[in-house]
Amino acid sequence: MDIGSPEWEHLLIDGAVALGVELRPDHTRLFARHATELLKWNAVTNLTAIIQPESIARNHFLDALAPAPFIAPGSDLLDVGSGGGFPGLPLHIAIEGLRTTLIDAVRKKVSFLRYLLREMALSGIEARHLRVEELGEVSAGRGRSYDVITSRAFSAVAPFVRTVWPLVRPGGRVIALKGQICAAEMDALEEVCASGALGGGITLERVGYSIPGLKSERTLVIVKRGS
Repeated sequence: MDIGSPEWEHLLIDGAVALGVELRPDHTRLFARHATELLKWNAVTNLTAIIQPESIARNHFLDALAPAPFIAPGSDLLDVGSGGGFPGLPLHIAIEGLRTTLIDAVRKKVSFLRYLLREMALSGIEARHLRVEELGEVSAGRGRSYDVITSRAFSAVAPFVRTVWPLVRPGGRVIALKGQICAAEMDALEEVCASGALGGGITLERVGYSIPGLKSERTLVIVKRGS
């Protein structure tokens, strides 16, 4: 199976249906461009350990689409620790009208993302070389906030939620993509939500999902701010 082949594109389209997402051929063509450039840059820049076309389709692109049913078209999206562009870039392509900011603390990864966005001629999306703590400092004086903040780069959910929470709009949400999440990690997050540190009206949801063709169970942890 080659990247961009009909078989590769059908794998994505059929797999996305299982996740509740409808992809068009123009989406999968952009995904193929993303994957091709990812592998080119990966030869000199450490962007991913996943290099087989089928694995890239499943572990990167389909996994990135898992939060899509929880993101409204036209949302302001912040993706923290984007790395090779996941999950933020596939979400931006698949969901109409997103205004997307990709941030990463590693300059070479941001250089890749900026090159990719230029090559793909995408609008409404930017890549910034920032740690999320720095973005909070920059945004503090500008009132910048987001409807949705995503990440699959953080190892512990509770500290991540606390860090990004000042950037979440009323009615907005944080979506963390995790593998299997242990009880202790969920307990820590529940404690933060119940403590009042995030304010009132907090909704915490744990959504299990799986990628077609992969056996591992994965988890979306969704923390929604009251409106």
